[in-house]
Amino acid sequence: MKTIKTEIKLYEYSELNKEAKERAFNEHEEFLRENPATYENGEIIEKYDNMDEWALNEIKEYVEDSINANEYLFFESGEMANITHFTGKHEKAGKTEFCFLGKTYLI
Repeated sequence: MKTIKTEIKLYEYSELNKEAKERAFNEHEEFLRENPATYENGEIIEKYDNMDEWALNEIKEYVEDSINANEYLFFESGEMANITHFTGKHEKAGKTEFCFLGKTYLI
């Protein structure tokens, strides 16, 4: 058996280079299109966000706001890291975990 110690770097969206940022953006836009937000208006009717009707600058703002609000972290390539932020009354509230190759790390 060989043991190798390594360092894994995770980046915020704003820290990614142009190509990685484009990958992160495109993958998250696709996710949002496949999983549109729902909400209730005053008549308690569900509405779905339909980005097909939006201007490009509205889509860019919406996707980037979603990425930043959720505090996603990414690998250098722009691939999203598997992280969980615990909030509210959860026993781990205030902590963030990173899951990689079957192991969970507190970050």
